[in-house]
Amino acid sequence: MAQTQTQIAADMLASIATSTNEVTNLNVGSVARSLVDAFSAEAAQIEQEIEEQVSTAIINAIYQLLNMTPAGAVGSTYLLQFTLSSSATSSVTIPAGTAVAIPNSTLQWTISQSITLSPGQSTTVTATCTTTGSQTNVPANTITQLVTPIAGVTVTNPSGQPVVPGRDAETEIELQARAANAINQLHRGDAGALEAGALTSQLVDSSGNPTEQVVKALAVDSNTPGLCYVFVNNGVGPMSQALLQQTQQIINGYVDNNGVVHIGYKAAGVTATVLDAPQTVVNVSVEVLPANGYTLAMVQDSVSQAIQDFFATLDLGQSLSLSQLYFAILAVPGVADVLITSPSSSLPAVPYVTPPSTAPNATAVTASGSTLAAGTYQVAITYTNQWGETTPSPTASVTISSGQGISIPAQTLPVGATGVNYYVSQSAGSGTLILAASGDGSSAVTISAPPTSTQQPPTTNTAEIQGNAYMLGAVTISQMQTS
Repeated sequence: MAQTQTQIAADMLASIATSTNEVTNLNVGSVARSLVDAFSAEAAQIEQEIEEQVSTAIINAIYQLLNMTPAGAVGSTYLLQFTLSSSATSSVTIPAGTAVAIPNSTLQWTISQSITLSPGQSTTVTATCTTTGSQTNVPANTITQLVTPIAGVTVTNPSGQPVVPGRDAETEIELQARAANAINQLHRGDAGALEAGALTSQLVDSSGNPTEQVVKALAVDSNTPGLCYVFVNNGVGPMSQALLQQTQQIINGYVDNNGVVHIGYKAAGVTATVLDAPQTVVNVSVEVLPANGYTLAMVQDSVSQAIQDFFATLDLGQSLSLSQLYFAILAVPGVADVLITSPSSSLPAVPYVTPPSTAPNATAVTASGSTLAAGTYQVAITYTNQWGETTPSPTASVTISSGQGISIPAQTLPVGATGVNYYVSQSAGSGTLILAASGDGSSAVTISAPPTSTQQPPTTNTAEIQGNAYMLGAVTISQMQTS
């Protein structure tokens, strides 16, 4: 690191003081001190210039080694939904290259391949904007116009999150970040390498246009030695099985159809399991005070886009800060003030699975070979995942006769849960709940024998939602009322 002028001057003064007795006045304003100050200032400037030139040369050498140049601006690619009216009398083919647009806008997108619609049918297809830049990222349900109308056909973009985001020309900082990610891809075995490898996964259509890609990845250690998880997210919604499988293949390593070996990103002897990142949907409600000369209608779309952009920048496992969301909205031209009414508070980086809030619908059923004694039993459930278990549900009471068991129906698991634990009374009439069965919740469970374990329901929720993705739900924007 280059020395400052003060550091160089101090070194020179110390050297003079210890090497000669002939210079006796080194005070500010003296001839000797003036020469030292002048020389040290020039030397500091030269050192700074050398450091900057060397740093630039090193960075440029890295770019050259990685064959990287700044990426140009690109237009967004959206998954569009076309629908043919049920009143149509025949099928309609929409050819590749058909242009769609936002009404009263200059932005247009062209579809990647031909599609054929039957009356009443809806089909999705990707479309890429003919304009480049971040301004091509638009809110949901705004691309609704066929440039050349087709009778009975409507179009929309159901999601505001593009398959491929539009972006401006790459900045120097962005290029450096991309180079760092590329370097991460060169080594193997650690969390950075796993994440970098996952981010290379992309599906394309027959024309080579991207249809889905991993846009966020987070590697997390498990509670089991030798096992980790790689959470991935496509930025739009649930990951397709095809993309999950491809990402797993990239992480593990594979041999392609041409016999080329692609080295994986995980360490030898380690199991790295790729999972669709749990998605916590957040509905956002804000009250906006337009600035003088603006109306709510004038800023509403921009506010919606700012909220969407904010969510798009959240990494997996990152907290949702209301203050950051506030300032993101406040930065919209024409917005004087903002009140966020939902969510009511910031959301944590690692939330917990929501415990069951209602008692299970336990019923008495005939169970061949049941060894449960006749009587009344208490029943409760908890949700589980790789990291822990929730607190129990309220208890249900069920009375059975001899030869009967206790049936608990299938459960709808909340975000982050992967299984269910079933607790019943240790014996008829007992209030002590003991673990009797475990499952994935996909089907009904019948308990026909007294529990043999000693495990009781936890008193603390330990079911963390690792790799959580906060996804934008409904957005409500209203006028802030002032007194």
